[in-house]
Amino acid sequence: WLLVDQRISMFFGSRRRMKSVVAAEAASVAAWRVLSQGDRVGALVFDDHDVRVIEPLRSEQRVAQIIDCIVEKNHALNARSGIVPNPGMFNGVLRRACELLRHDSLVTVISDAAGIDRETPRHVTRLTAHNDVLFTFIYDPLEQALPDAGRLTFTDGPTQVELNTADRKLRDAFRAEFERRLQRMSATSRRHSIPLLAVHTAAPVLDQVRGQLGAAA
Repeated sequence: WLLVDQRISMFFGSRRRMKSVVAAEAASVAAWRVLSQGDRVGALVFDDHDVRVIEPLRSEQRVAQIIDCIVEKNHALNARSGIVPNPGMFNGVLRRACELLRHDSLVTVISDAAGIDRETPRHVTRLTAHNDVLFTFIYDPLEQALPDAGRLTFTDGPTQVELNTADRKLRDAFRAEFERRLQRMSATSRRHSIPLLAVHTAAPVLDQVRGQLGAAA
């Protein structure tokens, strides 16, 4: 099963991809890999509004359906859509996965972990009781270290916001929020012995996955 996060994410500059696009690419790589091993593949694809459940099947058509669903939600990432950011969707999807996945599934969670909190480990505990889990943490390097570059424009596509990156408090806040999410995801990963892949927006997804898992994988 793939749990694919397609919520709105801001990014800087025209050369960087949105985190949602990188999540979509990672999901495509995972889906085709699972199918190539002769296994069934299904998905929970979610945004700030709802979650789409695609039951697992062993077929190229099912992989295409999953990718089509991801693309549809990716294209819907538009500030004019009226969807309000909903961090609670992360835990909500984990709860839904616990209800659907009874045992012996491989669950790949692909997300920037926006919404991860103290409640999250409880859902992960239920999920890992009878299933294997893999975390793929999606991030933009600018979240880790916002440059001191004066006024910069951030955008999600149709909407832009200008921030003064010369403000040290602003840079510290960006870094602190990133570290909070990463630390909570890392702590949950260690507690449940869950492999954690960190995939960023500044390099090809497949190269990063190969580098962390090994070319043979």
